[in-house]
Formats: sequence, C-alpha cells, structure tokens
Amino acid sequence: MSGMGLVGIGLGVGGLAILAWTALARTPAPPSRPTAPPSPGTAPPSPGTASPSPRTAPPSPGTASPFPGTSPPSPGGGGWSFEDYEAGWRAAHLLGEEARPGGRLAAWYLRLPYALGAPLARAGVDPDLVTLAALWVALVAGWTATLGPGWAAAAGVLTLAAGIADSVDGAVAVLQRRTSVFGFVWDSTADRLADLAMVAGPVALVATQASPGWGKAAVAAGTAAAGLLLLLEYVRARAQAAQVAAAWTLATPGERPTRVIVLGLTGLAVGAAQLGGDGLATAALDLGYPLALGVMALLEAAGCAQLLVAVRHDTSPLR
Repeated sequence: MSGMGLVGIGLGVGGLAILAWTALARTPAPPSRPTAPPSPGTAPPSPGTASPSPRTAPPSPGTASPFPGTSPPSPGGGGWSFEDYEAGWRAAHLLGEEARPGGRLAAWYLRLPYALGAPLARAGVDPDLVTLAALWVALVAGWTATLGPGWAAAAGVLTLAAGIADSVDGAVAVLQRRTSVFGFVWDSTADRLADLAMVAGPVALVATQASPGWGKAAVAAGTAAAGLLLLLEYVRARAQAAQVAAAWTLATPGERPTRVIVLGLTGLAVGAAQLGGDGLATAALDLGYPLALGVMALLEAAGCAQLLVAVRHDTSPLR
C-alpha cells in the first residue's frame, strides 16, 4: 500500500474518531439568561482589545457592551435567532452598527454559518470539536488533490466545504455562549494548518503529474503563497496586539475566504477540464494550480502591504 493510501486510512479513522468524540462530548444547551446591564461609569473597551474571532472570551458580567450602538443578544426567543447571532458576532468583532467589513456580501454570508451552526448549538455540540472537524475536512481536501487530476473537482468541493465549516464553529460558540480564549487560539491554529494542507495538496499533484517545468512553477508559487499567507496572518496578529483599530475590521484582498474560493474554483475547473480531452486536460493541470497559487501570493502580498499602511497611519500610542 502506498504512503498516500495509509494517509487516507488515517484520515478515515480520524473522521470516525471525531464523530464519536462529538457524540460523546455533547452537553445540554445553556438556558437563556439575560445579559448583565452595564455598570455605571464603565467605559467600553477600546478597539483592538479583543480578537475579531467569535471564539474570543466574552466580556465579564457588568462590563459595558463592546459594540456601542447595538444591543447584546436578547434573552427573548431563547437566544437562538439570527439577530442574537449577529449581535454576538459584532460583539466579538468589536463592531458598531455602522461598520460593514466586507460589505453586504459578508453580511449576507453570515446567514450560512448561522443556518449550519444553530442546529449544532441546540444539540450541545462542542464548538472546539467543530473546529477539529473543519480542520479534518481541509486535510481531506489536500489529500484528495494528490490522488490525481480526476479528483481535482472533488478536492475543490472539499476546499469550499472546509472554508464554510471554518465559520460554523464560531456560530456554535456564540449561540451557546461558550466563547473562550482556548477556542480563539485553537481556531487560529487549526486555520493555519488547514491553509497549509489546502496549498500542499495541489502543489503535490502538479509536481508529480504535470510537465516538469510546471511542476517547478507550482512548487515556487505554492511556497510563495504559503509563506505570504502566514506573513499576512502574522502582520494582522501583531497589529491587533498593538491595538490598531483597523486590524480588526480591514478586509484585505488576501483574506482566507478569498484564498479558499480561488483554490476551490480552480479545483473544479481542473477537474471539469479532464472531461474535455487530453489537450485540455493537460493544459488545465499544467496551468491551473500554478496560476491560482501565483494569484493567491499576489493577493496576500497586497494584503500585507494594505495592513502595514493602515498601521503606519494609526496614530494611537503603543499600549
């Protein structure tokens, strides 16, 4: 049995283990409880004092709402409505009512993780295990890409599914009121591992099955894309640590949703091209992923530059 076959068996066993763990670790959904009113004279936290992820630790009782101009999740309706989720999401992102990072598209997209996460939240599924499951889907996507160009479409679908699953854990945590520091760190760690897996699979495919010249191009573009995505996330993390307000709300062209869409659609295109004859199939395999990875690297570099410019123009003192 080949090494990739053993990896596939390991992923299958891991998937079954995650399902069993999730079933055994279910906890009853927390009852609705009103949010404590702000203490007199308590000021809201300044922008940049918490992570933008919904997995961050919630403010302690008695503190002011971290999103001035909006209301905390209402106790009415059990706290499971989309409005409750959106309010919790804004609280985690420290966003006011007027802030619209990502525009209307991002606001519309929030309904998807809510639709998937609400049933899991009601069932008492641990959001940290949802994070683990999303990482598993990304690992399977990367592994599937290595199986051959005929599997590229399946890898593309799994890549898009992994991107969607990455948003569900935060929805579960917000709706269950189980946001935590560990969840925030674990979510970020899993995201980086998933990013690298989804890049490594296509690179391995092209390097082993495409023309030699394009294989080298894929390795170079993949290395650049992987390195720059880590750099982009590092720059953002350091800007957030320095409490630069724009680091929480600025949506750059190299963000994770863009990367997932580029790789997912490229996989679908390469897979579909395999039905069009040898010439088209070969050209798609040679060109598709190297070009997509090159575009990703450029978008990530632009994102790094945009964040650095935002930091450069921030006039707040280092705290």
